[in-house]
Amino acid sequence: MSFKSLFFYTLLGFFGLFASLSQAEQAVIAKHISTHQSFELIEKNADNPEFEIIDVRTVEEFNSGHIAGASYIDFYKKDFQQNLAKLDKDKTYLLYCRTGRRSGIALDMMKSMGFTHSYNMLGGITQWTATKLPVEK
Repeated sequence: MSFKSLFFYTLLGFFGLFASLSQAEQAVIAKHISTHQSFELIEKNADNPEFEIIDVRTVEEFNSGHIAGASYIDFYKKDFQQNLAKLDKDKTYLLYCRTGRRSGIALDMMKSMGFTHSYNMLGGITQWTATKLPVEK
């Protein structure tokens, strides 16, 4: 094999590796979505064990009313990031809080931790209830 051919195949392999790394980065979904889109996501995944709704408010806020099926991880607890790290990074998560600020920060954390499919509900439970969507206590 000539030097020119070797160089060409090495270069081709490098670009192939670069392209596959770029595709892997594109596979990560970390999006801010509306309450309407959140409701659709919940409906679509009603029977999906690989989907979880996480309320990042305090336990008192959670107990005052939350989306059916949601679990909670308190954003203000010092072990919040460690609790996120315990979650399955390949599941799909919908995050929310009161207004979307805490869950937006949590979304960024999850993205940096390698979670593949995470969503933040814009407007939080405030917007959810304002649009007359159901909560449970």
